[in-house]
Amino acid sequence: MKHPKRNWRKLLPLSTSTHVAMFVFALLAVLMTGIGTVPRAHADWPLVRGDARASGTATCTMPAEPRVVWKFSRPEAGFEATAILVAGNVYIGDTEGTFYALGLVDGQLLWSQTCENSGFLAGAAYSDRRLFVGDMDGVVRCLATDTGKILWEYSTESEIYAAPNVDDDRVLIATESGELLALQVETGQPLWKFQIEAPLRCWPAVAKGRVLLAGCDERLHAVDTTTGLETGGIDIEGPTGCTPALADGNVYFGTELGIFYAMQATTMELAWKFRDPRRNHPIRTDAAINRQIVIYGSQGKQVYALDPSTGKLLWQFAVRSRVESSAVIVEKRAFIATRRGRLHALDLTTGTSTWQFDAGGGFVASPAVADRRLVIGNEDGTLYCFGEKNRGQRAEGRGP
Repeated sequence: MKHPKRNWRKLLPLSTSTHVAMFVFALLAVLMTGIGTVPRAHADWPLVRGDARASGTATCTMPAEPRVVWKFSRPEAGFEATAILVAGNVYIGDTEGTFYALGLVDGQLLWSQTCENSGFLAGAAYSDRRLFVGDMDGVVRCLATDTGKILWEYSTESEIYAAPNVDDDRVLIATESGELLALQVETGQPLWKFQIEAPLRCWPAVAKGRVLLAGCDERLHAVDTTTGLETGGIDIEGPTGCTPALADGNVYFGTELGIFYAMQATTMELAWKFRDPRRNHPIRTDAAINRQIVIYGSQGKQVYALDPSTGKLLWQFAVRSRVESSAVIVEKRAFIATRRGRLHALDLTTGTSTWQFDAGGGFVASPAVADRRLVIGNEDGTLYCFGEKNRGQRAEGRGP
């Protein structure tokens, strides 16, 4: 329904033009402030799949031919976690238990926090100047973004292979013991727990007050974010650790049996499913999706693009290695990395590679994209930042 236009002049006293001028000036100031801040908020990558729905889609652009802007090296460790990018900073942990804050522009180290006898295999989540991250020993930590100071800790007593998500005042954590935990953002106190009888390795995607979980119990679950009670579910063919991606009322994810599903998010009914008739390889990546396309990679050395409405195969792209890094859609391309250490940019219309970079090592982490920069780390302990290099800028970053 269209709202009637308001005559702002009639709402103001007509006795003086000064009041009108002051009102207009104030209104313009508010509008200009909004214009200046909204792009920054939308351009960030505060969660490992970009947003709470796990769309894997960036809102900025990337150069046609990205170059290495800087590198940050940790030879004695590795990067398996996906970075998050917030307000011009990069936040990421390594496999040896050190968490870093770096400048997105130049890769300079801002701070580091070392957690003894630890290691980070999953990315972090950002909310209101706080970072939330779980480690391989099952400890969830809240860090201050400006200093890295540990504000609170909570032990789940189980390995954590998926990053947290944040919904309102709740931090959502999935664990290897099959628990979905909701912790209070300010204090880390437990609010509720949901349990399945198999590991939970997917990222807990959130939409409309529900957490969507695809479990190793061969079932898709919907859990109320306020109470922790299951509100719906459906059996699937095979276990999975893939994150359900939500878009236009459907949930999209793959399984270990090589089947890719689209489920109706509200009714939990099957919309469609796709399986490559020539290959039967596990899917261990999360989907990237917009209204025109859904993209995922498989252990069969293939990248698939499907119509999100029908499941029709649009194209597939063969790579020379398994794909365990989830794709990210950036405007008209999808960026995807392989276990052999190669990055590709694939044209969304044709599926052809328009750019590639051979980093070596192996990519398990997924790309993070913000402010025309793409950040991804490999198992050899090198964190790469791709973008448009400024004149005179060095490509080599420093280690701690």
